[in-house]
Amino acid sequence: MDQGIAAVLVAGITAIGGVIVGFMQLFRKEQRAAVEENRQDHAVVQSQLGMIYRQVARVDDKLEKHLAQHEEGENSGQSKKRSSG
Repeated sequence: MDQGIAAVLVAGITAIGGVIVGFMQLFRKEQRAAVEENRQDHAVVQSQLGMIYRQVARVDDKLEKHLAQHEEGENSGQSKKRSSG
């Protein structure tokens, strides 16, 4: 192969490789942005789930207290009378 043709071939391969690496870097930047956005979304969802958990726990505590009052007959005794009669 002639040295001139070899030099052109090597330059072409180098240029194509440079373009491929450039695209890979572009996608990596987009990938990093997508990962960061995903982390932020997960943080928002996690905080919302935490608020829901606290609210459910509070309602659960109130419900257990209310049911205990019914069992003990402290709430006008209605539930205890109904269950025994």
